[in-house]
Amino acid sequence: MSERISRLCDELRIKLHGLDRRLEALKSNGAATFDHSQDALEAQLDRVEQRIYDHRVAVEVANVRVKAWVAEKKSGFQAGPTLKTEHAKIHLLEDQADDAETYATAAFELATAAADEAIMAVLQAVLARNKADRAAFLGMDTSG
Repeated sequence: MSERISRLCDELRIKLHGLDRRLEALKSNGAATFDHSQDALEAQLDRVEQRIYDHRVAVEVANVRVKAWVAEKKSGFQAGPTLKTEHAKIHLLEDQADDAETYATAAFELATAAADEAIMAVLQAVLARNKADRAAFLGMDTSG
């Protein structure tokens, strides 16, 4: 395996571990008492929203890269020109490998962003459900 692929795999593994930790924290917050879990969930929601905001530029760049990769594949660029020298063929293959690695990294960035969006949606749903349950239990309006 090339050094670049090895480095990419290590980076992806680190990001996956981070996602796993965030999902575990989300699960554990659901088991807390209502008042504590409400505060913890709101704090976690704030952190997720900030992370999404902080990574918005990287996500936009990744989206452009993924779209470019897909457009390139659809256009039939894969067939490429007929190359006369071995050096030219090797250079083309290196370029294709670099492009594939860039695509893999961009696709993973989008998957990470989608996971953050999903976590945010779950937190919002849990908070809304808690608010509705509390209102039903107390028989009063808890808006505000």
